[in-house]
Amino acid sequence: MSLSRRPVSELPGDPANLQLIYTHGHPAIPYDYEDTLEHWGVSVRFFHDQDTECAGGCTDACEELKDDGSEVGRLSLWRLRDYTGADRWMVADAESADLESIVSTVLDHDEYSAAFEEAIQCPVGDLLILDRVFLTKPWRGFGLGPVFAAEAIRRLSGGCCAVAAEPGMAEWPDKRDDVTDAYRATAKRKIAALWESIGFHAFRNGVQLLDTSLQEPDDLLRQRRIDLSELSAAYQRHAGGCSRPEAPEAAPPVPSACTVPRPASGSVEQTVEVPGISLEHTEPLTAQTSLADLQKACDGSGWSPSDRATALRVAAQATHTTDLRDLAAQVKDVHFGLRHAWAAALTFSGRVVNLRPFRADRGLLGPLAGVFVYGSNLNGHYQGRSHSPGGHCQHSRHLDQHTERMTLAQLVAHEAFWEWNGLACSFCCGWSGQRLTRAQHAHYLSVLSDSD
Repeated sequence: MSLSRRPVSELPGDPANLQLIYTHGHPAIPYDYEDTLEHWGVSVRFFHDQDTECAGGCTDACEELKDDGSEVGRLSLWRLRDYTGADRWMVADAESADLESIVSTVLDHDEYSAAFEEAIQCPVGDLLILDRVFLTKPWRGFGLGPVFAAEAIRRLSGGCCAVAAEPGMAEWPDKRDDVTDAYRATAKRKIAALWESIGFHAFRNGVQLLDTSLQEPDDLLRQRRIDLSELSAAYQRHAGGCSRPEAPEAAPPVPSACTVPRPASGSVEQTVEVPGISLEHTEPLTAQTSLADLQKACDGSGWSPSDRATALRVAAQATHTTDLRDLAAQVKDVHFGLRHAWAAALTFSGRVVNLRPFRADRGLLGPLAGVFVYGSNLNGHYQGRSHSPGGHCQHSRHLDQHTERMTLAQLVAHEAFWEWNGLACSFCCGWSGQRLTRAQHAHYLSVLSDSD
């Protein structure tokens, strides 16, 4: 039973060239609820076939696709571990409302509920939660989402008695006024049907469960693999044996005699002009590239044109004195991935700067003294850690009214922060800074040069 709703001629590439890359990071010494709730990210990437030469010869972009691929989708899963001594409901509630909704449905006073024990053949062990599955628009409609979800579940569900999911809208249409209760219900039914194709069954309160002890999920996974193989074969027949290695959606297209133009979109995307700055340029510290970086992220995504326009318009309002928490309130309703990209474009992670010379001599801060920095708790009392906002790390918190703010001079002098945090997280370092003006960046480079 093929789940494809679109003709194979619309495929942007051979699905046989897709790979799933799994990522998970954790501190050597678990803290907070790290031992109870694990996050796993899965990047779906399109690679150039190593053995295929493009007509007219491969370009440098082709070589990049051979080495690194181009992301065309991503999955987010959580493993909720049993017997860690932590209250699993409180842990899920602290992470997100979506996780809390699922966990509160399967648990009763931190134990699996009677209804769950009746639904699952052997209700002993951890719970895997399928949180989100996202594909860029060119890859949607071919039945790939359930295949990737099933493959990820196969690899991550060891020791789990069940997998839970709550079908819902991960993205808004271009016209939000069209999202009526009936529209939302129809979308949920369609997504629920996709998950049923890999072994999920309705449970309670909109939550679906997959019983990992049954043979059914394995049998359905084999069928989905057959579907994927048949889709690849159909694509190759359509392409006449010529594989199109362009970078779909997330990177500039690769020139190839086999490239097929994408269908024109019915909506016009807004672009903010950034004079004198190439969209290919990325400098994580300087404010002058913020809009270019956000525009580049938008160009390589499946986010709706209205969300992109909102994010770009709000980002254009930022100055070096703006409180980004006020601006963040204006983008709180856009797609969650776009919120991360927005924050990443306007801030830099603490991990990309070297504060050692400034901590040794605060007088060297000069124009950097007034740079505003943010953290989920810059006072350093967050269970021995403080994590930066914006999406640089899985530990990060969104910029909101509760996110603390101080100047870089205050942070450098804040010995309690460094005492509590130490090296902090190797990805986010516990804080983010507002991107630097040209004068601030030049001063920063000058101090580093003198201290070498």
